[in-house]
Amino acid sequence: MRRTDLITGGLFLAGGLALVVSGMAFPPGVGNLPGAGFFPQAIGGVMALLAVALLWRGRRREGESVSIANPQQVLGIAALLFVYLLTWNSGLFPVRTLAFLLATLRFLGQSWKQSAAYGTGLTAFVYLAFDAGLNVSLE
Repeated sequence: MRRTDLITGGLFLAGGLALVVSGMAFPPGVGNLPGAGFFPQAIGGVMALLAVALLWRGRRREGESVSIANPQQVLGIAALLFVYLLTWNSGLFPVRTLAFLLATLRFLGQSWKQSAAYGTGLTAFVYLAFDAGLNVSLE
């Protein structure tokens, strides 16, 4: 058995099923239009299907143990993501997201200049895509 595939597949299967179940709580669509839960359920369903494929693949392979090349980076990024998600409802999405991206990229060894450029560009793109393009407030 390939443990990394089994662990990853199990986590993604749980996440996919959680999205499907949480999407059921949203109201249904009107007429032929999909409801608010359509995209979470669709993404969760695809995630669950791909996770099952990964679990199947992991069941068939032999001889690999779990190893992480840079455990400090993995734990650091997980901690940054945890703090980012804890502050989700605090408002100021662009400021919070830019700070998260700057910290993440710097933690991964990028220069300040590259981190600022990528973080600003990605934050602006996401904010404009959701706020202006889709009329979905991120605040």
